[in-house]
Amino acid sequence: MMGEDKTVEKRDKLKDIQFTLKDKHNRHSQMIKFFGDNSECPTCEQHIDEEFKNTKVESLSSEVTELADGLSKLKGEMDKVNFKIKEYKDIAKLLSDNNLELAKLNSGITQLEKFNATLTEEIRQIESGDVTKTDYEKLDNLKKMCDNYESHKSKLKEDMLYFDCAKELLQDSGIKTKIVKQYLPIMNKLINGYLSSMDFFVNFNIDENFNETIKSRYRDVFSYANFSEGEKMRIDLALLFTWRAVAKMKNSTNTNLLILDEIFDSSLDATGTDDFLKILNTFTNENVFVISHKQDLLMDKFRHTIKFEKVKNFSKVA
Repeated sequence: MMGEDKTVEKRDKLKDIQFTLKDKHNRHSQMIKFFGDNSECPTCEQHIDEEFKNTKVESLSSEVTELADGLSKLKGEMDKVNFKIKEYKDIAKLLSDNNLELAKLNSGITQLEKFNATLTEEIRQIESGDVTKTDYEKLDNLKKMCDNYESHKSKLKEDMLYFDCAKELLQDSGIKTKIVKQYLPIMNKLINGYLSSMDFFVNFNIDENFNETIKSRYRDVFSYANFSEGEKMRIDLALLFTWRAVAKMKNSTNTNLLILDEIFDSSLDATGTDDFLKILNTFTNENVFVISHKQDLLMDKFRHTIKFEKVKNFSKVA
């Protein structure tokens, strides 16, 4: 603003005057102090006349007083100028904020005018009944989309019904539980029978979720991990033969071939081996093949023995 520029220019001139007055005031004060502290000139070493000193000090003191008074008045004028500049800055900020708000309002008015023009045109079309071909095409497309969504919705509902039925049938509480419950008594009886045949007298039971409960001496409850490796092997073999028997009862898997790989090479002791052979001897109508590295210990336990040797990294019948 023009007024602010003139005021700032005036302030700068007052600062220059203030600097000059302060400098002159300081120099006169130093001279008064010099005459008060010295009786001789430090440069020429001549005596300073007392009357000259008093006259000079009186003259300088008068000027110092005038300069101090001038600086005081100048300070008051500077304060007025600075206050005026602050007023200009506040007015400029208020003007800027108002201009910004005015711009926002003008922008809003422009948008409202455009929206009003659009509504006016739509009202005109509605009142005149002027429906364009494009509007009919849009309506047809929307109807087709609606029909497609309805068809897709019906298909999803049908799929959801099938999935819910399948979920009910296949979850743990569905068909599996009914089938397992039907065979559980037979399975538990077979498992305990095979365990007894191998002189391992425990009460082994599984529920419909195949969680086992093992009671040793029919009193203390044990878990599978509590038993030795040989006892674990007896339980594994009992489960193996039980599943084979259940599959045969169900007629889903019935074969006269049984192949056992390194059963005797694991954790079975001598007694367990003999008991296991007793069970194998009950499979009279089946072909049993036992693969083992203990050929010396088992040579007389089977009717036929086939020996294999590795020749040049290939297995060959000896």
